[in-house]
Amino acid sequence: MSHIKHLLQQLKHRAFLAGTDVQKIRQARQLRQNPEFAQQLQNLQKHFELPTLPYTSGIWAVAMVKNEQDVIVDSIEHLYAQGVNQILVVDNLSTDSTYELLQELSQKYPLIVGRDHEPAYYQSAKMTVLSDLALAHGAQWVVPFDADEFWYGTDGTLAEVLQQGVHSSGIMQARIHNQFPQPDGTWLIDTQAHHDVKVAFKPTKYSVVQMGNHAVLRPGVPETEKLMIVHRPWRSLEQFTRKIRQGARSLELTNLPQELGYHWRVLGESSDAELEELWNKLVTGQEVPEVVAWRPKGELATLSVKTPQRWSEISKLLS
Repeated sequence: MSHIKHLLQQLKHRAFLAGTDVQKIRQARQLRQNPEFAQQLQNLQKHFELPTLPYTSGIWAVAMVKNEQDVIVDSIEHLYAQGVNQILVVDNLSTDSTYELLQELSQKYPLIVGRDHEPAYYQSAKMTVLSDLALAHGAQWVVPFDADEFWYGTDGTLAEVLQQGVHSSGIMQARIHNQFPQPDGTWLIDTQAHHDVKVAFKPTKYSVVQMGNHAVLRPGVPETEKLMIVHRPWRSLEQFTRKIRQGARSLELTNLPQELGYHWRVLGESSDAELEELWNKLVTGQEVPEVVAWRPKGELATLSVKTPQRWSEISKLLS
C-alpha cells in the first residue's frame, strides 16, 4: 500500500509540474503578444546592428554592455576559459573604448560584436532578442551575462556543468557573491550570497528573459547550487558615479514601472558629493543605505587573485 501511495504522490507531483509548465508557456506567449513588449521586440530589429551570425552548436553567452572598458576584457576571457562556445555582445552607445576592445577580442575569440542604438533600458526585450538569435544559430544553452559578472560551475567549469545538465529541467540558477575593491588595491569577496540570483537556460522559441536576467519564462523547475557568479559591481569612484547616472538616464527614457530599477532611479537623484560619500563607506566597510543594492551583506574575505579560475578557489573562503 505504501508503494502505491508513493506512486500516486509522484503522479500527482508530475501532473502539477506539467500544469505549471503549461502556465509558463502561456505566460511567455502572452507577454510576447503584449502590444507594448511586442513593439519593443520589433523596434530592436531596427536598433540592433549585427554582422552575419555563424551557426555554432553549444553554449552561447549573450550581453548588452555600455562603458565597461575596465572590466570587459577580463569578463570575456573568463567566459572562454570556462568553456563557452560563442559570445554575442551588443554595445549600447558606449562613449569609452568598450566597443574597440570588443572588436579586438573578436579577432582572438569566437565573439560576435554588434551595436545597440536604442538608448532606453529595455533590458528584458533586448536580452530576449539576443537569446532568440542564439537559439536560431545553434545555442543549446544561453548564459545571459553582464560585463561585471564572472560565471563558474561549482563542480567543473561553467561549460562542464551545463553539458552535464543536458537532460535537466532547462533552467539553472546562479548564486551571486559580490566582490569589492579596497583602497590598497586588494579585492574582497562577500562570504554571504546576494539575495538575487541569475539564470542560464535552454532556449525555446517562446522563452522570455526577465528584467535583470534574474529569471526566465519557460518550462522547468530551476536547479540550484550548480552555478555561481562573482559579481564586480563597483570598481572605482568614477565607475560608481557613471554607472548610477547612466542607469538612471536609461530608465528615464522608458515607460517601465517605477519599481523596476528603483535603486538606479533613487541613487540617480544623489549629488556627486553624496555619491562620493557612499563610495568611501563602501570601500571602508561602513554601513550604506539599502538602496545601494550591491553592498556587502556578510563577512568579507580576501581573494589571493582578482579573478580565480575555478570556484573551488573561492568556496574554501566561504565555509
